[in-house]
Amino acid sequence: MARKKLSLSGWYKRFFLNERTSMIAAVLSLLILPVIYYFGNRSGGLDLAGRYDLMMRLVLIVTLQYALKKHKLFLMQAATVGLLFCMLCAQSQYALGNLASRDSETYIRMGLQGFIFLAGERMVLFIQSFVCVSHYIIHAARRQEAIRVSVNQVSILFLLALVIIQLVIAPMLSFERDYVLYVWTLHLDELFIFVLIACAELILMIDQREFEGV
Repeated sequence: MARKKLSLSGWYKRFFLNERTSMIAAVLSLLILPVIYYFGNRSGGLDLAGRYDLMMRLVLIVTLQYALKKHKLFLMQAATVGLLFCMLCAQSQYALGNLASRDSETYIRMGLQGFIFLAGERMVLFIQSFVCVSHYIIHAARRQEAIRVSVNQVSILFLLALVIIQLVIAPMLSFERDYVLYVWTLHLDELFIFVLIACAELILMIDQREFEGV
């Protein structure tokens, strides 16, 4: 009897095309928002811009999940772009503003995990920027190239892996407890949002290929 070959692309499609995946990701990301708000206020890490970011996340997550459920492609693409830029702006403010403004001795005292966390935040920002640019290149081009689509999907998976690493490292940081919980819940929310974005990106890619007859 022939053995079934393990197909990573097949697993990827089954997971991100499953309606439960997007629904669970959307619900969990929405449930975490009040927790982020609570710890952000307690720690003083959430300013007015951060509150506005949380409000935009709520609106865009609901919009994207609605578009996925009803298969409204134009709304799906608009919500995906909105979420990508919302996450990019928040990450740039955090990685280049909040963390960069802290004294270098803060990270020296924390040791290796402090430097890994700081480097991880900068890497998350870089990959988010790449995904945003890649999204525009893919969907603005008259004809998609398989290599660009694959690179974009791999980038999203790499981004998910980086966020998971940050979730593991965050509790080891020597910041005050409320701030660590604020950072941890913020990244957990980002994890579910990127899963939601990956679902939308895959559907948009498949629809584009069907339209072009690839």
